[in-house]
This record gives sequence, C-alpha cells and structure tokens, in this order.
Amino acid sequence: MSTHAERLESLINKLNLNARSFAIELGYSRADSIYAIFKRNSKISNSLLNKICNRFPQVSREWLMTGFGSMFTKQQDDDLTVTAKQVIDKLQPLFNTSKDAVDDKIISAFFKEFAEVKNQMADIHEKLNSIELIEALKMIKELQKKDNNIKL
Repeated sequence: MSTHAERLESLINKLNLNARSFAIELGYSRADSIYAIFKRNSKISNSLLNKICNRFPQVSREWLMTGFGSMFTKQQDDDLTVTAKQVIDKLQPLFNTSKDAVDDKIISAFFKEFAEVKNQMADIHEKLNSIELIEALKMIKELQKKDNNIKL
C-alpha cells in the first residue's frame, strides 16, 4: 500500500501540476506544507485533506487517506467541468470589480486571459491529434507484421 506522501505526489502529477502550483490552487502562498509531507513522509492533515477535496471535488477522500478505491470519484467525462471551473476561478476577479472600475484595462485583461485559454486548448487539440496519428501508425505496423501484403 502506498503512503500519504506517495498518493499526494501521484495526485499532483495526475492533475498535471507541481507542488507549488498545487499549493497555490489550494490557497497557500507557498508549498511548504506539501514539501513537508514529501520530506517527512508524513500524513495528510484533515485541514489539508478538506482543502484538496473542496478544490478538487473529483478526488476521492477515501483513496487519499487510505489508498483504497480509485483516485477519482467521478467519471473522466467530468474533467471538462473541472477545467471550466479552473477557467472561471481564474477569471472571477474580473467580474467582482465594481462597475466604475470596469475600463479598458480590465477588458483587455479578460481578452488576454481568454486568448491564453484558447491557445492552450489549441495546443491540447494538436497533441491529441498527434497521439491519434501515432497510435494509428502503430496499429498499421502491427497489421503489417501479421500480413506482409499490407502496404502504405
């Protein structure tokens, strides 16, 4: 069975984050508490557990504490909801500004953030297409090994 530190590290990797960005997602300004768990191989406190499960509701509390079950409680189809929530959280300060403060600077920041998210989505799409192409080529190669008459 894995330790708390190993499960936490595995979760952080699965979320495509590092310890610092994970800590920031949880509302910490630094990653000291995360690094302390890794270094001392200590248990995850209830406070940290609550922060993780509140920020990442798809994470299984039981798995994080015991190692039993799966890392995530929801289907992979729900990943889009998490991504959308992350985008909304990042843009939320723009919408909490008073009407008088809405000026060209805020609008510009909104569109800059939007353009950044759009570029990230395009990169993800390109990577997925590359993966699909590689997998298709692997399948063709396997078929060629089985039947020498198949040519590209």
